[in-house]
Amino acid sequence: MTAEGPPIYYFKTVIPIAGALVMLQGLAEIMRCIVCLRTGEWPSRLKDVEEIDVVAEQLARSEHIDTETREAAIGRAQNIDRVARQRGLGGDIET
Repeated sequence: MTAEGPPIYYFKTVIPIAGALVMLQGLAEIMRCIVCLRTGEWPSRLKDVEEIDVVAEQLARSEHIDTETREAAIGRAQNIDRVARQRGLGGDIET
């Protein structure tokens, strides 16, 4: 310990770096919006998040569920995901 207190310049250095990264993300989103305005559809991201994979991974590690129930739960999750994507795209909803 010193009379000046703990060094905080390490933490203060992160503030402008984080601001620059957030600004870079904002510019990327603005470019996506411009592309959407020109083409009429949203450009796809490199890799969208797949929640269904998470459900399958969690159920695969479970010892308290049989194979038939696991497959049924994954099928229901995939159906929910499909319906949600159709709603997001404005398509017809089939259940």
